[in-house]
Amino acid sequence: MKNIICVLSFVLTIISCKEEAPKDYILLSGTILDAPSKEFRLSHKDAKGRFTVKTAEDGAFICDTIFSGTGTYRFSGKGMNRIDIYLANGGEYNLTTDGKDMRSTSVLTGPDSNASKYLLTEDSRRDRLRGDFEEFNSLNESDFSAKASMIKENLIKYLDSFPDLPSEFAQFEREQLNNYYLLSLVRYQGRHGRNLKQPDFRVSKEFLKPLEGVDFTNEEAYKHRGWYDELVKEYFVLKAVDLADKEGIDKYLAKLKVFGEIPNDYIKNDLLEAASKYDIAYTDDMDAYYRTFMAVSTSTENNKVFTKKYDDLKKLSKGAPSPVFTDYVNNAGGTSSLSDFKGKHVYIDVWATWCGPCLAEVPALKKIEKQYHGKNIEFVSISIDTQDKREAWSKMIADKALGGVQLLADKDWSTDFIKAYKINSIPRFILLDPKGNIVSWNAPRPSKEELITLFNELGI
Repeated sequence: MKNIICVLSFVLTIISCKEEAPKDYILLSGTILDAPSKEFRLSHKDAKGRFTVKTAEDGAFICDTIFSGTGTYRFSGKGMNRIDIYLANGGEYNLTTDGKDMRSTSVLTGPDSNASKYLLTEDSRRDRLRGDFEEFNSLNESDFSAKASMIKENLIKYLDSFPDLPSEFAQFEREQLNNYYLLSLVRYQGRHGRNLKQPDFRVSKEFLKPLEGVDFTNEEAYKHRGWYDELVKEYFVLKAVDLADKEGIDKYLAKLKVFGEIPNDYIKNDLLEAASKYDIAYTDDMDAYYRTFMAVSTSTENNKVFTKKYDDLKKLSKGAPSPVFTDYVNNAGGTSSLSDFKGKHVYIDVWATWCGPCLAEVPALKKIEKQYHGKNIEFVSISIDTQDKREAWSKMIADKALGGVQLLADKDWSTDFIKAYKINSIPRFILLDPKGNIVSWNAPRPSKEELITLFNELGI
C-alpha cells in the first residue's frame, strides 16, 4: 500500500512540476459606460484579425476568441471615437471606458499594461506639445522644423519613461515616432500652402534634408502599418508635385509616373491602386491616365479592376445622357426629380453635412448662385446624409441659409445616382446641359475661376 502511495505521489509531483502549455489566445473583458452604441470593433493593427464586441445593457462585454496574437489593437466605436491598446498572447485584460470619450477615459489592466498606458496617452501628449494644428503648420520652415524635432525628442523620452515595455513594442514605437516626424516634414508643404492660401508654395531642399538616406521601399515595414506606409505614400506624392512642376503636366498623371518607378512591386502596385480609385475622377485627360496606369502597373488584378472602372467612366463622357434621380426629398417640400429641371443647365453639388471640404465651398457656391440668379441654370445640391440625419440636414440648410434646390439622396452612398457617377469622395460637382446631357461629370468647384470660364463658354 505504501508503495502505491509513493508511486501516486511521484506521479503527482511530476504533473505539478510540468510546465503549463502557453495559451494561444487573449481574453478581453470590461465595461463601456454611457455607450452611444452597443457594438464596437477590435482589430489587430497589422490586419491579422478583426472582432465584433457587443455590450450588455449595463455596458459589460467579453471578447474571448482573440487568436490573432500579441500586438497593438484598435478598439473603436463610431467615427474617431477609438483607442489603441497592447495585448499579449495568454493575457487576460480588463478595459473600462466612457463610450462617448474613450480617448481620455480608458483604463486597461493586465500584462504589459505600461505599453497600453503609453498608447492611451501618447496622442494627447503630442497634441499638447504641438498646440493649435493650424498655427503649427503656419510656422515658417525653420520654426516648424525645430518644433517638429522637439516634439519627436520629447515623445521618445516619454516612451523611455515607461518601465518594462516589451522590447519589440518599444523598438517599433521608437520607429513610429521618427516616421511621424518625417511625415510631418513631408506634409508641411501642402498644409502650409493651404493655410496661407499659397498653392504654389514649395519648401527648400534644406528643409527636407532629414529624409536623405531613408529607405522608402521597405516592404515589410510598409505592410506593418503604423506611420511608415503613410510616410512612403506622402513622400512619393511630394515627388510627383515636383515632377508636375518641372514638366508642366497634370499632377494626377505625375503621380502615376512617380509611383510607376518605385522598384518594389508590392508598394508600387498598392499606391497605384489607391490613387486610381479617386484620381481618374479629377485628371485632365482620362485616356492618358488610363494608358499611363496600364503601362506602369504590374498587377493583373489591379489592371482588370481599373479597366472596368475606366470603361464605366467613359459612359459619362461629354454629351452622354446623364444618369437620373427620381423623387428625392426636397427640403422646400415634396420631392424633385432630375426631369423637373429640363430646359435649363443644371449644376449639381453632391455633399454632406459632415463633410468639411463640402462646407468650405458653401460661401463660393452662394456667391455664384446669387450672381447667376434668373439665368438659364438651376443649382441643385444633393446631400448623401443618411435618412436618420434628415433633421440635422434641414437645420444646417436653415442655419447656413443655403440656396438653390436642396435634395436628400434616398440611400446615401448607395444611391443609384451616386453609384452611376462613380462618386466615392465628396464634394463632387456635375454640370448638365438643358437636354439632360453631361457637360462635365467632374465640373470645377465654385471656388475655382474655371467654373465661371466654363459658364461663359456655354453662354449661361
